[in-house]
Amino acid sequence: MFNRTSKNEDVDINQDVSQLADTLDDLLKSYGSKSKDDLENARSRAEAMLKETRAKLHGRNRVTQVAKDAGDHVDTYVRHNPWHGVGIGAAIGVFIGALIATTTQSRD
Repeated sequence: MFNRTSKNEDVDINQDVSQLADTLDDLLKSYGSKSKDDLENARSRAEAMLKETRAKLHGRNRVTQVAKDAGDHVDTYVRHNPWHGVGIGAAIGVFIGALIATTTQSRD
């Protein structure tokens, strides 16, 4: 239930990994050049891109873990207090029913 990722997150991660691969490819190509400046430039870009990609991946995992923990807490609460869960569900149902009823009456 909480393992879903949006298409935008998947595209962002794919783009980040693709950019990282391109930067590392540039780094490997620069090893063949004799210029030390080219080598240092490519290396610093690769390190920066790697740090940025790792930070994004760890951030996403942290949010996913918090969502899983919240789901586990809700599941535990409902399992230990089933009638509270039924009451909360009924209250939400009555509220949504009242909203639908008022919306339907205002159209008439």
